Amino acid sequence: MTTEVARQRLPTFTKVIYGLGDWGAASASTARTLFWLYFTVTVVGVDVGLAGVAFIIGRFWDGINDPLIGILSDRFRSRWGRRRPFMLLGSLPFGVGFFLMFSPPPFEGNVAAALYYGFIFILYDTAFTIVNAPYAALTAELTEDYDERSSLAGWRMGNSIFVSLLTAGLFKLLAEGLFASWFSGPDALQYGYAVAGALWGLVVVASPLLVVAFIREPERELPKEEGRPNFIQITKEVFANRPFRISAAIYVLAFSAVDIITSVFVWFLVYYMQLEAPFDSLVLAAVLGVAFLSMPLTVRLMRRYGKSRTYIRMMIFWAAVMAVISLLPPGNATLILIAAAVAGIGYGAANATPWAIVADIIEEDEWHSGQRREGVYSAYLVTFRKIATAFAVGFVVPQVLAATGFVEGAAETQPAAAVLALRIFMGAVPAVLLVLSMFAAARYPLDRAAHDELRRKLALRRAEESASGARG
Repeated sequence: MTTEVARQRLPTFTKVIYGLGDWGAASASTARTLFWLYFTVTVVGVDVGLAGVAFIIGRFWDGINDPLIGILSDRFRSRWGRRRPFMLLGSLPFGVGFFLMFSPPPFEGNVAAALYYGFIFILYDTAFTIVNAPYAALTAELTEDYDERSSLAGWRMGNSIFVSLLTAGLFKLLAEGLFASWFSGPDALQYGYAVAGALWGLVVVASPLLVVAFIREPERELPKEEGRPNFIQITKEVFANRPFRISAAIYVLAFSAVDIITSVFVWFLVYYMQLEAPFDSLVLAAVLGVAFLSMPLTVRLMRRYGKSRTYIRMMIFWAAVMAVISLLPPGNATLILIAAAVAGIGYGAANATPWAIVADIIEEDEWHSGQRREGVYSAYLVTFRKIATAFAVGFVVPQVLAATGFVEGAAETQPAAAVLALRIFMGAVPAVLLVLSMFAAARYPLDRAAHDELRRKLALRRAEESASGARG
C-alpha cells in the first residue's frame, strides 16, 4: 500500500535565482556555438583547419572532465554544501576564459594562434564544467518533489532560452556594429569582439555567484566517502540503473533533434525559404521567444499529466510542426514566421521536459546504492549530449552536405541536392529521433506514483538508520 508523501514546495525566490543561475552557461554556450569559429577564422584569420584542431582539442577534454567534476562534487562535504563551493571556485576562471576565447591572440602565426586558442578552450571548458556540473545537479538536489523538479527545470530552461535569444541577437551585432567603432586600425574588429567578450564575461561570473549567495542546499545525512573514487565501479553502477538508461536515451535523442535543427536552421531559411537578413533573425527570435513564453504551459502540463506523457504529446506536436515547416513553399515569409512561432512551443518542451524526467532517477539510485549522486548523473547526461552533438552536428551534417555539393561561404544559391538535405535535416531526421525518444519515454517507469513510493520507502529507511545511529 502506498503512503502519501508530503509535497516539498520551494519558494518562488529560490526558483527565480536558480533560473538566473543558468544565464552564464547558456549565454557562453550560445556565443561559443554561434560565433567562436567565425571569430577565430574570419576575424582573427586562423586557418580553418587549424581552428578545427583547436576545437577538437577542447571538445576532447570536454568529454572527460564532466564525469570527473560530477564525482568530485558528489563526494565533497562542507558547511556550505556540496555544489556551491565548486561554483564559487569556478565562476571567475569561467568568465576570464570566456573573455580570452574572444580576445586577439598574443602570438602571431597560424600554428601559434591555434595552439593558444586550444589551450584557452581547455581553460574555459574546465571552468565551465566546474560551475555547470554542480549547478545542473541542483535540480535534483534542492527538492525531491516530483512536481517541483518540473517547475525548477522550467525556470532554468526558460531563462536559458531567453538569454540564448539575447546572445544570438546582440553579441555579434554589438561586437561589430558598436564596440569595433571605438577602435581604429586593422585590428579594430578583434578588439570589438574582446569588449563583447568582457561584457558577457561579467554575466558569466555574476550568474553562478547569485546561486552561491542566495540558495542553500538542503541539509542531509550523507555517508562519508572514504578513499579514492573508483571511476570504473561508479560508471558500472550508473549504467546498471535502468531508469537512467531510459532517461539518458530520451535526453540524448531529444537534444540531438534540437541541435541538428539549430545547426541547419539559418541555412534552411536562406537557401530553401529564400529569406533575406534580417528576416531570418526575426524567425529565429520567434522560435526562441515563444519557447520562453510557453514554458509555464509545459510545466503545467507536466503537473497535470506527468512528465513522460507530457513529453510524448509535446514531441508528437513538435515533430508534426517541423515536418510541415520542411514542406512549406519557398518565399512565404508570413507562413514560416507563424509556423516557427508554433514550433517554439515544442522547442521549449524539448529543452525542459528531459531535465525534469532525469532528476527523478536520483532516488532510484539512492535506494539501491545508499548514496546521493546528483553530480555524477547530471555530468554523464551532459557528456552524452556532447558526444551525440559532436557526431551529429560535427560529422554527419557536414559530411552529408559536402556529399550533396553544398557551397561554403556566402553563396547565393545551393545545389538542389543540398537544399533537399537541409529540408530532411529540418523535418524527417528530427522526426525519427523524436519518435525513438517517445518509445523510450513510454517505457520510463518513474511516474509520479512510482516516485512517491520510492520517496516513502527512502524516508522509512532513513528514519530507521537515524534511530539505529542514535541507539548506537
